Amino acid sequence: MTETRNRLASTPASASVSTTASVRRRGVVRLGSLSFLVAPRTVIVGVVVTALALVLFAAGIGVGDYPLSAIDVGRILLGGGTRVENVIVFDVGLPRALVALLVGVGLGLSGALTQTIARNPLATPDVLGITAGASAAAVFGIAFGSGWGSWFADVGTPISALVGAGIGALLMYLLAWRGGIDAFRLVLVGVALTWVFQALVAFGLTRARINDVGRAQRWLIGSVSDATWASVTTLSVTLVAAVIAVTAVRRGSGVLGLGEDLARGLGVRTSGVTAVALVVAVVVAAITVSAAGPIAFVALLAPQIALRLCATPAPPPIISGIVGGVLVVGSDLLCRSLLPAGLSVGVVTAGIGGPFLIYLMIAVSRKASA
Repeated sequence: MTETRNRLASTPASASVSTTASVRRRGVVRLGSLSFLVAPRTVIVGVVVTALALVLFAAGIGVGDYPLSAIDVGRILLGGGTRVENVIVFDVGLPRALVALLVGVGLGLSGALTQTIARNPLATPDVLGITAGASAAAVFGIAFGSGWGSWFADVGTPISALVGAGIGALLMYLLAWRGGIDAFRLVLVGVALTWVFQALVAFGLTRARINDVGRAQRWLIGSVSDATWASVTTLSVTLVAAVIAVTAVRRGSGVLGLGEDLARGLGVRTSGVTAVALVVAVVVAAITVSAAGPIAFVALLAPQIALRLCATPAPPPIISGIVGGVLVVGSDLLCRSLLPAGLSVGVVTAGIGGPFLIYLMIAVSRKASA
């Protein structure tokens, strides 16, 4: 506490004025005995990004082998479609668009949580071994479902992915813990675990039957083409529970991005907030991976885009999720409309995320050396 007071006392006057001005730019919303501090810029960004996500979602429903106009899609959704049109929209177009949107929201949300916990923009489920662990368990269920991997096949891909993600997160946490979470050590451990799990995936693919290998490879790229209503239900329930949990620890997670010492000085139970955020990130990442495969770079891109749009100290989880939905729905729409047929959404997100990762690594390196 003394260290925190000294740090606050040594803060320059300009920083105090800046902080006061930042607080004044925020509004207080009261609901009965409850009050919430709301940043107008964050609200505006949230509304705009949500509107964009809904526009892309509506456009994605009618795109495919049998394209439909927006008017036709609206007519069919309201019950005025023929039997063929109902099959195209309700059995193919709508589940695919919903899965793309929900998967993007889940990846963006989980990425924002892990980046906040580690206080590192590179600390995403893709890098920390969470996604790789989920992928390894899911591939074992796909490639060895009739052999020694039958347990994974019996429990289903979502449960398999959840088990794999949990193992990856537990190993990452245990290996990176030294009286606290060191951001640099966390990323190094995560990269090492990712390569270990990828080696297990490669081993599994070399020992599986050729038909199972093809199915697993298609899943590993990341695609929403096999979307079903069961996936929509699982994703929806998971995300609703995740949003409730994130809202409950919203204040603590926001302060956590400023550092553990300062967060403790402000009365935040850092261990509890970190545990809740990590559990939510692991569960959401696992369920999204089980529904569409490990779609690359969305968990990295979405929080950083949301961070820059909202100008907040840490990535806002909800806005990051909506930005992730925009990225996945937009990428899937691009795959089905402009790019050659057969491309998966993971190819597009990887093409966008690769250059952004290089830029982010350069920016982090410059900030560290400044």
